[in-house]
Amino acid sequence: MEQRTVVRCAEGHLFSTTTFPMQNLGAGRLGPGRLIRCPQCGRLRNSVPADLGELSASQLARALRLEAAEFLA
Repeated sequence: MEQRTVVRCAEGHLFSTTTFPMQNLGAGRLGPGRLIRCPQCGRLRNSVPADLGELSASQLARALRLEAAEFLA
Protein backbone atom coordinates (compact mmCIF):
# COMPACT_ATOMS: atom_id res chain seq x y z
CA MET A 1 0.00 0.00 0.00
CA GLU A 2 1.38 3.40 -0.95
CA GLN A 3 1.86 6.08 1.67
CA ARG A 4 -0.40 9.11 1.29
CA THR A 5 0.21 12.60 2.65
CA VAL A 6 -2.67 14.94 3.52
CA VAL A 7 -1.87 18.41 2.19
CA ARG A 8 -3.50 21.84 2.13
CA CYS A 9 -3.33 23.98 -1.00
CA ALA A 10 -2.89 27.76 -0.99
CA GLU A 11 -6.69 28.14 -1.25
CA GLY A 12 -7.17 26.01 1.90
CA HIS A 13 -8.47 22.84 0.21
CA LEU A 14 -7.49 19.55 1.85
CA PHE A 15 -6.58 16.48 -0.23
CA SER A 16 -4.09 13.63 -0.28
CA THR A 17 -1.18 12.88 -2.56
CA THR A 18 1.60 10.36 -3.08
CA THR A 19 3.79 12.85 -4.98
CA PHE A 20 4.91 14.80 -1.90
CA PRO A 21 8.04 12.81 -0.85
CA MET A 22 11.38 14.38 -1.79
CA GLN A 23 12.45 11.46 -3.98
CA ASN A 24 9.97 12.48 -6.71
CA LEU A 25 12.03 15.03 -8.62
CA GLY A 26 9.46 15.48 -11.40
CA ALA A 27 7.17 17.75 -9.36
CA GLY A 28 7.68 21.50 -9.30
CA ARG A 29 9.21 22.97 -6.16
CA LEU A 30 8.29 26.38 -4.75
CA GLY A 31 9.40 27.23 -1.21
CA PRO A 32 8.47 24.80 1.57
CA GLY A 33 5.59 23.24 -0.39
CA ARG A 34 5.04 21.47 -3.66
CA LEU A 35 3.28 22.61 -6.82
CA ILE A 36 0.38 20.14 -7.09
CA ARG A 37 -2.89 20.25 -9.04
CA CYS A 38 -5.67 20.62 -6.46
CA PRO A 39 -8.49 18.13 -7.15
CA GLN A 40 -11.09 20.57 -5.79
CA CYS A 41 -10.35 23.68 -7.87
CA GLY A 42 -8.32 22.00 -10.65
CA ARG A 43 -5.50 24.56 -10.51
CA LEU A 44 -1.80 24.13 -9.82
CA ARG A 45 -1.33 25.36 -6.27
CA ASN A 46 1.51 25.51 -3.80
CA SER A 47 0.60 22.82 -1.23
CA VAL A 48 2.09 21.99 2.16
CA PRO A 49 1.52 19.04 4.52
CA ALA A 50 -1.53 19.64 6.71
CA ASP A 51 -1.26 19.58 10.51
CA LEU A 52 -3.19 16.38 11.24
CA GLY A 53 -3.68 17.39 14.88
CA GLU A 54 -5.84 20.33 13.80
CA LEU A 55 -8.12 18.30 11.50
CA SER A 56 -11.39 16.69 12.56
CA ALA A 57 -12.02 13.03 11.73
CA SER A 58 -14.43 14.03 8.95
CA GLN A 59 -11.92 16.48 7.42
CA LEU A 60 -9.22 13.80 7.45
CA ALA A 61 -11.53 11.18 5.91
CA ARG A 62 -12.59 13.58 3.14
CA ALA A 63 -8.99 14.59 2.41
CA LEU A 64 -7.98 10.94 2.07
CA ARG A 65 -10.83 10.38 -0.43
CA LEU A 66 -9.73 13.35 -2.59
CA GLU A 67 -6.56 12.30 -4.38
CA ALA A 68 -4.38 14.61 -6.43
CA ALA A 69 -3.42 13.37 -9.87
CA GLU A 70 0.26 12.60 -10.27
CA PHE A 71 2.26 15.55 -11.52
CA LEU A 72 3.65 14.74 -14.95
CA ALA A 73 6.52 17.01 -15.93
